[in-house]
Amino acid sequence: ELKRCVDELNHAASERRFIEFDYAREDGERSHRQVRPLGLYFWGGAWTLASWCEMRNDFRNFRVDRLSDLQLLEKTFPVDPKKSLQAFIEKMRSR
Repeated sequence: ELKRCVDELNHAASERRFIEFDYAREDGERSHRQVRPLGLYFWGGAWTLASWCEMRNDFRNFRVDRLSDLQLLEKTFPVDPKKSLQAFIEKMRSR
C-alpha cells in the first residue's frame, strides 16, 4: 500500500497533476486537501510529500502514511516558479 502510494505520488508530480486526499495530522485532526505534488523525500523514518496546498495557499509537507483516499486528478498545473520544488527548498532553508 505505501509503495503504491509513493509510486502514484511520484507519477502525479512528474506529470504535474493535482491530487486530492484526506489527511490525518499527528493530533488526529482530519482535513481534505487538494495540492500540487512537488516531490517526495524520506526523512525521519517516513516518506513525506512536498507540495503546494491550494487550501492554505502555501507550501506544506504531508507524511505519506497519513494520507487516505488519494485521487490523481486529470487536471494539471502549470509550471510556476513561485510554487515550484526549488521555491519550496529555498523556503525550507530560510527557516
